[in-house]
Amino acid sequence: MRFKRAFSFILLLFIIVVVLLYRKELLNMIKNPEDIRNFLLSYRGYAVVIFLLLSAIRSIFLLPAGTFAVISGLTFGNLIGTLLTCVGVTLSGILAYLISKYFGREFVEGILKRKKIEINNLIKKEGLFYIVSLRLIPIFPFDAVSYASGIMDVNFKDFVLGTFLGSLPGAFIYTFLGNSILDVRGPKFKLALFLVIISSVTPLIYKYVIQKG
Repeated sequence: MRFKRAFSFILLLFIIVVVLLYRKELLNMIKNPEDIRNFLLSYRGYAVVIFLLLSAIRSIFLLPAGTFAVISGLTFGNLIGTLLTCVGVTLSGILAYLISKYFGREFVEGILKRKKIEINNLIKKEGLFYIVSLRLIPIFPFDAVSYASGIMDVNFKDFVLGTFLGSLPGAFIYTFLGNSILDVRGPKFKLALFLVIISSVTPLIYKYVIQKG
């Protein structure tokens, strides 16, 4: 048991060090979606695979999921881009879920103690509903939900299905934005920007309504 805890702690420490060393560099790389699109398309038939691999490890570096959706829309178009974005965020969610479940679990459980048990009893009953809801209305950061789900024993199938379904609307909106970003004066971009604003304000309104009862 002590060895397992020590291994979990060392792995978490390793992940933190890697993130601190490379996150800033990766953030700078994805600031220009056009550069990433050109990079992906330079690999032609492997562009989809490379995009999904990058999307899968995104949660380790806590990179913004919305930026990857914009890149997907710019590179692959609305329909294919939305599908790839959903697959990508689901893969990144699965990776975060598994890391916290099998490596960070005991370390975090020692901190949460009974609070985790109370949350578990609630989320185990309606896991799919909660995951879909938290993806549709992101009142908590996307990756935070993924890591927390692994710790809280959310059913794996519920987590995967809930993440994929719940991320569809947001994936479409940001992919649509990416697909229209080359023509910032066109009506398509203005519509996409309007949808992004609506999706960004909705969680704030929801939090306000909940706080006011």
